[in-house]
Amino acid sequence: MALITDNELRMNKNKVVYATIIAVLIIGIPVQVFPFIWLLSSSLKGAKDIFELPPRLIPKTFYFQNYVEVLNTLPIHRYFSTTFLVALLTILIQCTISTLAAFSLSQIRPKGGRLILLFFLGTMMIPEQALLIPTYLTMRRFPLTGWNFINTIWGVVLPWSAWAWPIFLMKGFFDGLPAELFDAAKIDGASNMRILRSIIVPLSKPIIAIVVLQTFLAVYQQFVFPLIMMPDSRLWTITVAIYNMQHSGNFGWHLIMVLLVYATIPMLLLFIFAQKYLVQGIKLTGIKA
Repeated sequence: MALITDNELRMNKNKVVYATIIAVLIIGIPVQVFPFIWLLSSSLKGAKDIFELPPRLIPKTFYFQNYVEVLNTLPIHRYFSTTFLVALLTILIQCTISTLAAFSLSQIRPKGGRLILLFFLGTMMIPEQALLIPTYLTMRRFPLTGWNFINTIWGVVLPWSAWAWPIFLMKGFFDGLPAELFDAAKIDGASNMRILRSIIVPLSKPIIAIVVLQTFLAVYQQFVFPLIMMPDSRLWTITVAIYNMQHSGNFGWHLIMVLLVYATIPMLLLFIFAQKYLVQGIKLTGIKA
């Protein structure tokens, strides 16, 4: 009776793992892709064709004019401009705050740093719905100044700039940098800000890129805060515009599908051209206290 060696057993296990992965991909990819295919198909149908039974995946007639009609009817350029402006300002503020906070917790290590880190962690565990009313009241009358940020883009930018996740992400990256770099810089008389500006930031371009991408994804898909903080139609983001278009009763579902296709395009481009950084962001989960 032939004995199975450890190498053969390991190879058999690997084959089972690979076969399982392939099976999951074969089943999972169509499940993930089909909703977008159906969305694209529905956007090219007529107002009545979208409700026909049995439903057709391939329209009998392609109504490409649906896309032109939405562009002529809705100020889509304004929706996207507001969305991108909110995302850009949030990214700028958040990257600055996260870099400074992460550098302090990782390299300067102030007293109570662990408690501060736990506090940041605690803020991430509070549901968004629980923070909605306190945030609204804060933005309506900002502390110390009394400024009203409701119906301004700052009503969304400021709360999202306080997102704690990038601090954890950047601190984990800073903890992994060689300590010899900082020791050599301190021996040469470099200040903390000089170390941050001349050493940390140039070495941290990959993690900064990941923070930028993840922040953009989070802000772009945000719905509740823009809906509550910016009810003025001139300040609608693309997600709020889709919601109001759906509930207005003035647009058919075929046109709503067109707007959803337009809203999906930036996300698709982001995943296509920034896939490498998004995968790196998933891998970077180790955080040292």
